[in-house]
Amino acid sequence: MQNESSDVQRLTLPKDQHVPVDVLLCVVRIKESRNASPQAQKILNEMGLKEINNCAFIMSTLDNIKKLLLISDYCSYGRPEKKLIDEVLRKRGYLKTADHKRVPISDNVLIEELLGSQGVICLEDMVDAFWSCKKSQTVYEACKAVLWQIQLAPRKDTIKQGSVTREDNGREFKKQIAKVSQGGYIGMQGDKINDYVRGLI
Repeated sequence: MQNESSDVQRLTLPKDQHVPVDVLLCVVRIKESRNASPQAQKILNEMGLKEINNCAFIMSTLDNIKKLLLISDYCSYGRPEKKLIDEVLRKRGYLKTADHKRVPISDNVLIEELLGSQGVICLEDMVDAFWSCKKSQTVYEACKAVLWQIQLAPRKDTIKQGSVTREDNGREFKKQIAKVSQGGYIGMQGDKINDYVRGLI
């Protein structure tokens, strides 16, 4: 499987964009996909990346790597630190109840109710399940199934305050503009994904 993945990526990606197999990836949707193929749109929906700033934790199986190659023009992804997983789930995570209600992930009673059969009874156990996805794929998949689509905040790039002089009357005034950028990094970012996502939490 490792060799097959390497062959696929070598033919389609520069070396610094190669994705390691069977590790956890943090994937963030950063661009619109109006012109994407139906196949790419389907993959974005399947991975929980329907909208800009949607975030998903995905195991880099060979099948998922192939899918990422098809949607790499719309996403940024890389290897998250365990601390980042905790921060994203704790601050942006919601659980999907049996009756499809959206409940904050901080409710450990509900976590145990939904995932106790998998040995997961609190948020820390969910973080461990994602972090150790290769070791226990069944538990990882169970946690993914009850996790509501994660929505991060818009990326804000602030232009520093500066003085502007109007030509008509020579008066000077100061302005500060905060603009929201829907762009960002494209494709495999490695460890850089951690700083990028922290700016959106």
